[in-house]
Amino acid sequence: MDLWIIVIILLVIAIALIGWSFYKKDNGEKIKEEFEELSLQLMQDIYSLKKRVSTLEDKLNIETKETPTSAKIHDVLKKHVVSLYTQGVAMEDIVMQTRLSEATIKVVIDEYVKK
Repeated sequence: MDLWIIVIILLVIAIALIGWSFYKKDNGEKIKEEFEELSLQLMQDIYSLKKRVSTLEDKLNIETKETPTSAKIHDVLKKHVVSLYTQGVAMEDIVMQTRLSEATIKVVIDEYVKK
């Protein structure tokens, strides 16, 4: 008999906890809002830092030149560049279609030719 009383008490507690969990406020929305706010703040900080760096570069007459590498672009885009190249499409047209820099396209084509 004592065992049944313990089982009933545990069952009542379990039902009460399930009911309480339905009425408890979900903190997921609050965390999501805080994450979005933090993300926005970080994006603004990055933007302001980039702006400050470009201002300093202008004042100091520093030119930043990005070295073209094919590691930065996706394999599908590489295959597209190679297929356009093998079809005899002009370099300027490949630049217009893929919106990559001419130097990056040359690097991709050079890698293809080496293979």
